[in-house]
Amino acid sequence: MTMTFRATNTDVLAMAERLLEPGHHTARVVSVNDDGTAVEVDVAGARHTATVAVGCLVRPIAQDVVLLFSVAEQAFVLTVLERTDSSWGTVGLPGDRRMSIDGETITIAARQRISLRADSIDLQAKLFAVLANKGTWIGKLYTLIADRLRSSAGIQEASADSLTIKAVERVAVIERIDSLQTETQAIKVTGIASETAHSKVIAVSEDLRLDGKRVTVA
Repeated sequence: MTMTFRATNTDVLAMAERLLEPGHHTARVVSVNDDGTAVEVDVAGARHTATVAVGCLVRPIAQDVVLLFSVAEQAFVLTVLERTDSSWGTVGLPGDRRMSIDGETITIAARQRISLRADSIDLQAKLFAVLANKGTWIGKLYTLIADRLRSSAGIQEASADSLTIKAVERVAVIERIDSLQTETQAIKVTGIASETAHSKVIAVSEDLRLDGKRVTVA
């Protein structure tokens, strides 16, 4: 008597998954879960579920060729071997865990562009230097707190709808020409105002007024 057994797709996949031998395998990624901790891979036509190893820093995506390691009924994706459908990659720990890079000297080099995106960015350094042919700062609020600030520029331009400068002590040294062009200027000095010049010319088109308890012209 001949008996016929029919196996469902689930039974075939479960049998194929049990037949995965321990050791290293080359697999192709079929799908990745939402947090990137587990993937479904294809090994010689059989589907298997594998965990992304912590040391696999390049996050796998669909159609990637990966190195798989199977041991004790578990499979791990060790690294991405080949990526044919995309030229980009993401470096990160599985499950969006925190990552820290530590070293004596760390260099990040890009041929075209580097982009930093975060809700908060903290920079801590004893010496901070920025070298650029062109720099742009755009922000709703910009706060700079420093014990000493030194700015040196061949040409410096500032354009703002409203600009407020507040300092306990301010010293401005201009070697050649200081030119101011404005519609209205109001200067209020609570203490003593003193000006010394080799030659000074005051020219007004309509009215010049000197108001005080005592005015001395020598």
